[in-house]
Amino acid sequence: MTNMLGILLLLVLWQIAGMGFGEALLATPLQVAPAIIGLLTEPDFWPAIGFTLWQMFIGYVLAMVVGVPLGIAMGRSRMVYSVVKPWASMFIVVSAAAIVPLFIIILGRGVTFLVSIVFVVTLWYVVISMTEAARNVSPKLVNVALSFAASPLQRFRYVLLPALHPFILIAARVGLVHSLRAMVTAEMFISVGFGGMLNDAGLDISTANLFGLIVILMAISMCATLILRAVADRSAPWYASRLGE
Repeated sequence: MTNMLGILLLLVLWQIAGMGFGEALLATPLQVAPAIIGLLTEPDFWPAIGFTLWQMFIGYVLAMVVGVPLGIAMGRSRMVYSVVKPWASMFIVVSAAAIVPLFIIILGRGVTFLVSIVFVVTLWYVVISMTEAARNVSPKLVNVALSFAASPLQRFRYVLLPALHPFILIAARVGLVHSLRAMVTAEMFISVGFGGMLNDAGLDISTANLFGLIVILMAISMCATLILRAVADRSAPWYASRLGE
């Protein structure tokens, strides 16, 4: 109920501001709504969304496959932490827009370029998330396993992995948001897919289509995040109950 009131208040303020600035600067929600319907019925819209999402998905999965074990290793090993931490700290503050031109020069404008941008941008958010999670695993849990003479593999399988399970899903949610942002940013540079549509809409006299695409992008991100949260709540109910969700 509180969320709905917040959204309603935002729409009212948006409508008032849009009426003041005009459609060329800030289209109102009443102008954006029909623009969204028009975009959804355009024949090029869904292929563009599909093009964006499947390539983003490849980069995102690769970032998770590499980032989760690397983050755990950083959290549990001083040597790995010392080697990788400077790189993580450096790359996590660099925006996708800053590295896109370099990647275009090296990789061209094809699938490899888009997947690589998503991978590089997403990887370090996953790594940092998992590093902090692995460093905060309770020493009591590890000590109990040691008292039962558990091997390193058994400690990982029966202590670390269950303790880190909720945080892997949190890292997946964080990584997904950054994957989507990186993908759209990269596409805007080469005018393809959903990013290309955003780029073209920014050149229109009316901002209705531009805001419509932004709203659609936010809806896609929210839906994907809600799906991952539902998976997390279902697979780790003890963690969700601890957070009061």
